[in-house]
Amino acid sequence: MAPQMRVTIAGGGIGGLTLAIMLDAANIDYIILERSSSLKTLGSTIALNACTLRLLEQLGLWNDIQKIAKPIAGFNIQHDDLSPIGKIDFSFGEEHYGYYAYVMARPALFELLKSRVPANKIKLRKQVVDLVEDDTGVTCICEDGSHYKSDILVGADGAYSGVRESIYRRLKQQNRLPANDQEPMKLTHLSILGVSEALDPAIVPATEDKHSWFQLMLFRNTRFSIWLAPIDGNRISWCYGGEIEPNPCTSLTTGVSEFWEWGPNKTHAMLDDIRHLPTIFGCTVGDIIGSTPKELISSVVLEEKFFETWHTKRVVLLGDACHKVLPFAGQGTIQAMLDGQCLVDLLHSLNENPTTADFENAFKTYHRERSGTARKAVIGSRLFGYFIDSKGAIAQWVRKITLGWMPQWCVKSITNWVMRHRPQLSFLPAIEDRGLYKAWW
Repeated sequence: MAPQMRVTIAGGGIGGLTLAIMLDAANIDYIILERSSSLKTLGSTIALNACTLRLLEQLGLWNDIQKIAKPIAGFNIQHDDLSPIGKIDFSFGEEHYGYYAYVMARPALFELLKSRVPANKIKLRKQVVDLVEDDTGVTCICEDGSHYKSDILVGADGAYSGVRESIYRRLKQQNRLPANDQEPMKLTHLSILGVSEALDPAIVPATEDKHSWFQLMLFRNTRFSIWLAPIDGNRISWCYGGEIEPNPCTSLTTGVSEFWEWGPNKTHAMLDDIRHLPTIFGCTVGDIIGSTPKELISSVVLEEKFFETWHTKRVVLLGDACHKVLPFAGQGTIQAMLDGQCLVDLLHSLNENPTTADFENAFKTYHRERSGTARKAVIGSRLFGYFIDSKGAIAQWVRKITLGWMPQWCVKSITNWVMRHRPQLSFLPAIEDRGLYKAWW
């Protein structure tokens, strides 16, 4: 029998929605408090791999994901003049792990997840600004003055988490907040991104291919790059951006407005610099950008930070709220989903009427089981960013060795190690492990 509890989820993003679906599967009551006036998302694409797809199949989402996604075959990496650097072939994914990695439009995945959460479970315009925590539960205080009480609160409200800010403020007053958690996140990258409308397959044949080969174009003289990925509907997802030179004024508290007050004119001026570039798809970058609705072109700040403190007695953080990763290795969504799986399994295992001590112990176990992997994801994404963006002779040599000369068996061995963790919810019927390389847990 599921424990009797009510969970408040702060944040109706992909992490919060996936958590809600898992709580529903566990017969645990919940409500989502979303700060925006409508439940929607921007952005270009999301990639999911076997680490989460087995879990999503267990939740009954697999068939629908295949309808909105393309399997990823690998990456082609070139200079901006299309001279080759190398490639990474991941076409063995289904054979090895039971699933290819899949790429899909972020809004499509978001809408799929939203369709599985009852509308009456979502409260809009509810930004959590403070909370009161005691042995009877936790009360969320929203910006509009409304209050919501539950047994526990999950802060899935992103990198700028109001829940994290609230618990950190109290911990700092008590001199219990680690020094690392008091430091602001740093701006590291800027990106402009979007998803084209349907392109003519006669002009861009790659849009009709069953598998998606990503094109990554590296500039020789700047720390910027262009990412292009064919997705469903004969569309191409694109992203243009790069690393910001280190500067003490580029913390989130002082530097964001300096970069993003430029407005649409600056954004489109930057895009004008790359429109002429050719692509391996037989069109120019400008052809892809030109077919993207202007209202769907986004400018985003990318930052990273691993937070040491994930919970108090009845409040716990999830996803970007406790480990903000750079997007290069596609780990943000994956790690948030794995957080949710671990947390819901622990909650479901509690006794029928859990106490404050029960919740705190569950949160300690959650942190112990998830923090190591999440920290590695933050570091790994940062290193992959360095690998892509770094300039100079040594960086070029490293890329040449890795992308041009690394044998496929080595790529497979590394990927086998990364994909060994493919967890499922313990209280639902298990999904067969169809891969040659079985999950460790």
